[in-house]
Amino acid sequence: MKLLRLLCILLLAGSSPLWAQQRSVSGTVTTEEDGALPGVNILLKGTSTGTVTDIDGNFRMNIPNNDAILVFSAVGYTTEEVEVGNQTEIDLLLLPDIQSLSEVVVVGYGTQNKENLTGSVETIDADRITKQPVMQTSQALMGTAPGVTVLQNSSQPGSDGGTIRIRGTGTLGNSNPLVLIDGVPGDMNGVDPRDIANISVLKDAASASIYGSRAANGVILITTKRGKEGGFSVNYSGYGGWQTPTNFPKYLDGYGYLVNYNLARENLGQDPLYSQEYIDAWQANHATDPDHYPNTDWVDELFTKPGFQQSHHLSLSGGGENARVLGSLSFMDQDGNIPNYNFKRYQGRINTDITVSDKVGFNFDLNVRRSVRQQPEANLQEVTRQAYRIPPIFAAQYSDGSWGPGWNGQNPLASVMEGGFNNEDYNYVRGILKAHYKPISGLEIATMYAPEYNDYFQKAFNRQYQVYNFDTKELEYNYPDRNSLSQRNNRDLTHNFNATATYEKDLGRHFIKGLVGYELITFRYDYFTAYRDNFPLQDYPQLNVGSQDNMQNGGSAYDWGLQSYFARINYDYDGKYLLEANVRRDGSSRFAEGNKYGIFPSVSAGWRISEENFLAGVDFITNLKIRASWGQLGNQQLVDQSNNPIIYPFASTITLGQDFLFGGTPYSGAAQTALANKEISWETTETTNFGLDLGLFANRFTLSAEYYIRNTRDILLQLPVPMTIGLESPFQNAGKVRNQGWDLALGWQDEVGSFNYNVNLNVSDVKNEVTDLLGAGPFINGNSIIQEGDPINAIYGYQSSGYFQTQEEVDNSPAQFGALAPGDIKYVNQLTEDTNGDGIPDQADAVINADDRIVIGNPFPRLTYGLNMGAGYKGFDLTIFIQGVGKRDVYLQGDAIWAFQNAGKIQEWHQDYWTPENPNASHPRLVATTSHNNYETSDFWVWNAAYTRLRNLTFGYTFPQTMMDDIFVDRLRIYFSGQNLLTLDDMAPGWDPETPNNTTGGLYPITKVFTFGVDLTF
Repeated sequence: MKLLRLLCILLLAGSSPLWAQQRSVSGTVTTEEDGALPGVNILLKGTSTGTVTDIDGNFRMNIPNNDAILVFSAVGYTTEEVEVGNQTEIDLLLLPDIQSLSEVVVVGYGTQNKENLTGSVETIDADRITKQPVMQTSQALMGTAPGVTVLQNSSQPGSDGGTIRIRGTGTLGNSNPLVLIDGVPGDMNGVDPRDIANISVLKDAASASIYGSRAANGVILITTKRGKEGGFSVNYSGYGGWQTPTNFPKYLDGYGYLVNYNLARENLGQDPLYSQEYIDAWQANHATDPDHYPNTDWVDELFTKPGFQQSHHLSLSGGGENARVLGSLSFMDQDGNIPNYNFKRYQGRINTDITVSDKVGFNFDLNVRRSVRQQPEANLQEVTRQAYRIPPIFAAQYSDGSWGPGWNGQNPLASVMEGGFNNEDYNYVRGILKAHYKPISGLEIATMYAPEYNDYFQKAFNRQYQVYNFDTKELEYNYPDRNSLSQRNNRDLTHNFNATATYEKDLGRHFIKGLVGYELITFRYDYFTAYRDNFPLQDYPQLNVGSQDNMQNGGSAYDWGLQSYFARINYDYDGKYLLEANVRRDGSSRFAEGNKYGIFPSVSAGWRISEENFLAGVDFITNLKIRASWGQLGNQQLVDQSNNPIIYPFASTITLGQDFLFGGTPYSGAAQTALANKEISWETTETTNFGLDLGLFANRFTLSAEYYIRNTRDILLQLPVPMTIGLESPFQNAGKVRNQGWDLALGWQDEVGSFNYNVNLNVSDVKNEVTDLLGAGPFINGNSIIQEGDPINAIYGYQSSGYFQTQEEVDNSPAQFGALAPGDIKYVNQLTEDTNGDGIPDQADAVINADDRIVIGNPFPRLTYGLNMGAGYKGFDLTIFIQGVGKRDVYLQGDAIWAFQNAGKIQEWHQDYWTPENPNASHPRLVATTSHNNYETSDFWVWNAAYTRLRNLTFGYTFPQTMMDDIFVDRLRIYFSGQNLLTLDDMAPGWDPETPNNTTGGLYPITKVFTFGVDLTF
């Protein structure tokens, strides 16, 4: 007891000096205009102890001693450190952080301060990109920028990148944006997201016209990271996780199939296919004798794997005043949920900067990449469609390990396990050599040469597998009927060269910056393929082993070039009035003489109202700018219906292998198969854009709003020609399309003590309309249509009007398709006859036929939005990303949605089928047939694909620096991330709302992904 009392006395004595030194300090924080600044964070350096200024900018806090250092910070202002000493009051003036208010934005062939932009440019920094651990860079763009739509309709390994559209679809052909990586055209998904410094999206003609004929669909500029001056640092970033499908259609078991299939036959006046004795035997024995009474869940059998994926990235960065380097290595490995699907990517990058003097500098970059895709030879679409089709009463695999018959020998599980392989190897290398020279102040001359080489090799072996009778062990099927091997190799080489001269001059209130440049791009493509079948040795799939009877080979080659001259001038008066003009002249080998060259100009202007004297006393307005732009862009990227490039659309097509008779003897030769048109030229897109930028409270609150009209004319179409010509029609400049829409972005960021947070919302909408087809059309392709007054590829079919409820109603209605009965879908009889000769239909006829089809949906997303929220507190960080689409229609058909299609199975929701007692059912009466009135293309099968999705949630923790110093680590962060965790939608049961339009069920589903990761720097 005495010892404890002594220890207490000593403890109190030792701590008394600390009590004696502890005291309080107070003060006021103001801005440069002597205004009070609320919300300033004040921390005791080296601790998490702190306070925040009140609404009048005042603060008071305790400090341990006179050696204390206070750190003052606020969003949009410079951070200041103050040594307290003997002071009891500290009044501090915080200055605006010029760097944060004057963000540098990458634009075409250069950079600009964001505050001086007059075009429409969205920027996405590295932090926003890497917050989501995604396998493909295009996924990181989802919902991050207004006007940028990304649809991901598959999670197949290596093919899970999104389709990107900038302000909608503006042409009938290729609508992909131009992607440049460090100034060179490239594949966005070929870049590891952790190598990216920032992304700029050029949305209007003013910002994109510097790229001329390649920029009609918008431009995405990706800038990779570079070494920084200082000591070398090493960073490792890696994660691993699992993926599972977000949704699957749910099917009835064997009993449900047997009973309902008999009912569906009875509804057509047919005898039941399955006897009651068999149904009773199935019920009694399926659990104990699955070989004779199968109850196969084909979807579950096919999607058996958890789909492990991992990604690792290692980088080294640093250098001195004269040389800096960044090198990185990365590896990505992605398994599918279906067996034998895998994708791997290996990548290396070196970015080097060399400063010879204050006038001369060089950059040398090298990027190498190898991608390997391994998958079964069986077509993925067919494999998944069969899994959605084959009834549960057929066995996938017997208890002795042999394969079940599946669908007449087509067993999707056997196909992916033993049906061969389809392997793809893709090798890529690109170098960039840049030289910079500054002969005088303000003038910089730069050149760049960037060769790029791609090599693609594919080897696909279609291997036979056998299906035996389980009881007799006799061979029932060899599938396919013969094995075969095909090999393909294509390679291409691109040379990119440009030279620019940039001059800028500051003349007090006047600032002028000009750019002139020249660019030359050449491209060469070579292709070769070979085929053999009937391999006697299936374990040795080499071409020379196959039979020579049906051997085939083929090849092709093409090249093209683009030569360009371009210029830009920027004028800034007193930081208030901004003007920019661009022009580019492109010459393309894709067009004939006289039409090779096109000129693409733009002009834009801006007024920074916040810099005017009449707003000088309005402290809370940091930035207020209005801007407007106009410009023209071009498009030379033509594709055919299979999305293959058309290189020489002005030339006639000569096809080899055409047979001719001379003297009664057939000879093989060449013949013209398509007409020529030397007069075709560029598609031209003209865009007008109006914008407003607002920043309040030192840019803690930001707003950007834009309205635009984009008209595309001279769209290249193959207009019909008389059949008597006997040749395919040529391309002509014929179509016109209008996109009209708006973009809105709102943001708020702030700090409160040790807590920081940010909220960013973006919303956009675009209306697409075909405005002119020069009297041609409509162009109908199955269940889609291109016609004046409607969106491109609108969904085309019949308008439904509920069900026939009685036979009397059937008898008194216009004839439809086949034998009708109550419970069948009733279609609207449209006005199709013109009785008064005014050219406008005013009366319906007595039959429902192809003339009654109308536009019943729009498959393109409208009213897209993204909500990004982030917060941090004492090392913990949380980001939540919600993304969605407000308007979109999807037509489903076939095995995806119809009961018993192709004698297939039935989904659970189909049980809500029409009967006299259930007149308002979700599904029409059950019928067991492939072709039926109910399966015509109609709005009955068009689904609302609008959705709201929790696209990503990431929770992380960064360890305190004091803990890391002991183990020589600069930074250590661990995190958990989930993708596609929750979706709210009204889509068809079991189908994801991002399912592509017109699907029949053959697709790889969207997946949820759960990952754990680490980020380490030392």
